[in-house]
Amino acid sequence: MQITNSGKYSSIAELFRVLNHYQLNYAYNGDFTNDLTERILSLAETNMDVESESLKIKKKVYFIIVESLQNITRHQGSSKDSRLMDGFFSIHKFLGGYLVGSGNEIENDHIKPLSEKLDKVNSLSADELKEYQKEVLSAGGFSEKGGAGLGLIEMVRKSGNKLQYDFEKLDEKNSYFYFQSKITDSQPSENSEIEKHNHEVVKSVHKAVTENNLKIFFQGQFKHENVRSLLSMAEGSIYLTEKFGFKKTSVAIMIELLQNISYHAAGINNSEERPGLFMVADNNNVCSLITGNYVENVKIDALIKKIDFVNSLDNDAIEKLYLETIMLDSNEVKHGAGLGFIDIRIKSKNKIEVEMVPYTDDKTFIIIKANISY
Repeated sequence: MQITNSGKYSSIAELFRVLNHYQLNYAYNGDFTNDLTERILSLAETNMDVESESLKIKKKVYFIIVESLQNITRHQGSSKDSRLMDGFFSIHKFLGGYLVGSGNEIENDHIKPLSEKLDKVNSLSADELKEYQKEVLSAGGFSEKGGAGLGLIEMVRKSGNKLQYDFEKLDEKNSYFYFQSKITDSQPSENSEIEKHNHEVVKSVHKAVTENNLKIFFQGQFKHENVRSLLSMAEGSIYLTEKFGFKKTSVAIMIELLQNISYHAAGINNSEERPGLFMVADNNNVCSLITGNYVENVKIDALIKKIDFVNSLDNDAIEKLYLETIMLDSNEVKHGAGLGFIDIRIKSKNKIEVEMVPYTDDKTFIIIKANISY
């Protein structure tokens, strides 16, 4: 098969390239139920454990995540086109700290008072913030939209950095509110790659997520511990139907796709680490489970032949192939029987989609997509 770039996922491939400056990228877009919030916190904790973060950083990041998630529901707009608790959340790990971002609709009438609170806490020194917090607590000023900046004050104090924010107008009544906090042990160099990108990372990820109808976007190393939390996170986000069979099928396909990354992903920049991408999309009564990773060009033909072959078979033929394959010696299966793709094809009841985006002379970014109707 000739390598082509149709452009369908070119924005995702480009975002993947840019986000390789970060060690972990996770984003969720959709309904923020209590259960979903708990799963997000669990995934964040697991990844911090995997990275052996200090207790100090863990506490800071956990607090910032909780406040960011509360901000999503606290400052929600009233657009008829959005779900009651729709919002966007992302977390990005870099050398020296984390970026935690969020986004949600906000009524235009609330922009000025919110901006004034943000500008106020950003203008104060550490000592001034401490005194201001005492003043706010003494005043006891609370409203239906939450405390009088208490959460924002604590976010600046705990993160050690100013809060970044922006508003993009949607219509005469609502705007989209982007909010980001950077948590560091020490200040990174102003000339670092992270500093060049961090003020736009939340917007870039949100744009890619919305353009591709994604609910989950995860980029990083797929290790046993975070894969388990990611599966839980993904399962919790699939609100599309309560049918047990659908959820069981979805999780089984997720496992096969993630294993495929571990088998075929190539390292980049002379590193042994092999980053991958996992996404969940929702569009027209179809749940799409998508992975992306770099593959060495010399391995692509064999990989595509396996997928093309299982796609060419009807239901009876694919079932027969599955039975024949599981009877093979384990070494034969390991060296290319394509059992994973066969299983995905059977469980999804749809053909496997593949797109390739050229990366370098010896590597290609390959995206594999399994669609499940509901």
